[in-house]
Amino acid sequence: MSIGVGADKLSTTIGSRLTRRSLQFISGIGPAMILVYLGSASSSGDVAMFQSPALLFGAAQTISAISLGAVSVSHLEVATPSKAGAVYALGNVFAAISGSITVTLFGVLLDKDHGQQQVATAAASDFSLPFQIVAILSVAGSIFYSLSIESDIEIGMQETKKHLQ
Repeated sequence: MSIGVGADKLSTTIGSRLTRRSLQFISGIGPAMILVYLGSASSSGDVAMFQSPALLFGAAQTISAISLGAVSVSHLEVATPSKAGAVYALGNVFAAISGSITVTLFGVLLDKDHGQQQVATAAASDFSLPFQIVAILSVAGSIFYSLSIESDIEIGMQETKKHLQ
């Protein structure tokens, strides 16, 4: 809830487009940096000197929640209120499909190195390649979104105002 309130306040100051771009950039780049750090530091044993890997991974997930003020509300701005739910659902379907493919791909990558019985006990350094892939996808997606969001026009708001008049 605080992300939404903060995004609303920020968008009244700097506009919806810049707010969405900024929040998505932060929510994509921040976790990517943490994942790259975890992948590289765990292979050299340096993670413990900064923080526990679980705490850093949790921080990455928390930072990624900032997207709730960006891409997660875009469906409300690009679709009419009667179609916003369908656009949101379609986005979630594609996210679920890509998540399923990615988990399977990472399982195959880890199985190649360790065999099926040992994946559950694999060391953190074994996850550096999956972490790097997720980081690249996160950065690429955030950059694409940041460059593609074009307008401060809120289509849904315009239709809602018409119905209220």
